[in-house]
Amino acid sequence: MKLMDSRTCRWFLIGFGLANSVIFTFILMSFTFILGFNLAFWHFPLAILCALLFNYAASRHMLKSGYGPVFISSTWIILIIISLSVLIAGQFYDISFDGQMYHLDSAFHLKNGWNPFVRELPSGVNQALWLNHYGKGVEAPEAAVYALTNRIETTKSTNFIMLAASFCLCMFFLLRINHFSYLKNLLFSFLLSCNPVTVYQLLNTYVDGQLASYLLCFALAACLLYLDADRLYLILMASVLMVVLNIKFSAIVFAAVFCAGLLLALLWSRQIKSFRKVLIACTLATGIGTCVLGYFPYVINTVKYHDPLYPGLPMLESEAAKIAPASFEHMNRFSMFFVSFFSHTNDFHIYREKDPEIPPKIPFTFNKTDLYNAFKPSVAIMAGFGPFFSGISIAALIFFVVSVWRRPDRKVLFPILFLLGTLTCSVFILSQAWWARYVPQLWFVPVIALVASEYFQPQAERKLRNLLYLIAGINLSFGFASFPFVYYKTAEIKYELAQLKASGQIIPVQFTYYTSNRIRLTEHQIPFREVNIPNDKAVYMISSSSKYILPEPIPDLPKPWVLQIGERLEHRIHP
Repeated sequence: MKLMDSRTCRWFLIGFGLANSVIFTFILMSFTFILGFNLAFWHFPLAILCALLFNYAASRHMLKSGYGPVFISSTWIILIIISLSVLIAGQFYDISFDGQMYHLDSAFHLKNGWNPFVRELPSGVNQALWLNHYGKGVEAPEAAVYALTNRIETTKSTNFIMLAASFCLCMFFLLRINHFSYLKNLLFSFLLSCNPVTVYQLLNTYVDGQLASYLLCFALAACLLYLDADRLYLILMASVLMVVLNIKFSAIVFAAVFCAGLLLALLWSRQIKSFRKVLIACTLATGIGTCVLGYFPYVINTVKYHDPLYPGLPMLESEAAKIAPASFEHMNRFSMFFVSFFSHTNDFHIYREKDPEIPPKIPFTFNKTDLYNAFKPSVAIMAGFGPFFSGISIAALIFFVVSVWRRPDRKVLFPILFLLGTLTCSVFILSQAWWARYVPQLWFVPVIALVASEYFQPQAERKLRNLLYLIAGINLSFGFASFPFVYYKTAEIKYELAQLKASGQIIPVQFTYYTSNRIRLTEHQIPFREVNIPNDKAVYMISSSSKYILPEPIPDLPKPWVLQIGERLEHRIHP
């Protein structure tokens, strides 16, 4: 390994330690399940301890002397980031559709004694099909955090941890190539790690945002391995790969494309020794990730249902088709993608209108539809990367082509082209590439092209490039701007729960397909009984399809300042 200064090393140790804290949790849980035991409160703390032990060995490997202070400082930063992640995640309720429908339930069942390696959940359990047959690469570590804190909303903390890990590894790689200023390194790391899909899903338990962070970590490990096939980078790549294989079925395809791209790049550049090391690492990681850690679901699905991807890809495609406009039915993947790419950011309610009109838009333009849907706390169906993504992508690719044309540097250009090609192939290999959350890695393409253009031509068109950085930042700000809305909804939910608890009554509830709401009632010590409730007597829970009968009298509790301000704003907008 090339010798480096302590500051550069610290960035790697922080990112490596954060990622391993989550990854080792998944590995520890998997081996616990294999042995026939259940999840316990100690899994997450033990995983953090193992990650720190790995970091100690890594610090000694990277710094032959003076590694002690670097290891200690990075350890403190890791512990602070993890603590803050748990604290912040616990302040927001998951108001997402899939999160409340089955992702939170996954954590609940795992925490309360379900061992998926040993038995299936009964068919009567809400969304049992999805719970019983899909990998838990994201949900398992979330459940481990829940087992430690006994608060279901802290499950989202792993989103923040993996985002921080990807940011730190970005910084390490950029410092490693030593071409840009420290401020530019921070900017580029922010743009890459704060993928819009990741940002939108920080406050819920969807898996796509965290998948984006893992894919970025994998891509960074691949770039580091191209420079130097050091064992630390091999460990990083292999550990990330084992989790990616267990997040969702499409992630298996992404992992295969990413591995193939790296191996081809090493072969093309005649790095035969590195090729062999990476091939062995990928093979071992794939075998362990699918046959050992992925015994559930892949081996179980194969043995019991004769299909490792049971209930099968056709069902997954049919589920995706339910949210697609009818006009997409006879389009190929590229046509659907470009319709979405050049459309306004919109979240069509397909269940209301199956074939809505999809007006095209000129890149960099926007209207009320773009702004309204960009501020929502979810990834929009059309143009889900934000109102300015199409313009950013076209401009970034133009900058890249012009810079390469003016100053061709084949030695540097080759790996960049391979990286961009691999990312693009991983996007379009999926038929549903038009929906942003299905292909979160698409965000990396224009950002990497923009960074590469600065590498080749740092001074040319500097003002225009800086303007594009600003626009990209504004585009990301929409995702962060949704946080106050989620916090307001959280305050509404807390107030509703406080009223129900203060009533002192047993609350009649019908959870429908949002059965995770029982966790919130239980955590707030609100007694309830499940009954069928007619719509004319029902009150729907905030941001939920669950309904209940309002207790009489309902306590009139003092409202927190967040609700008071929100109600004043709402009264001004809708007097």
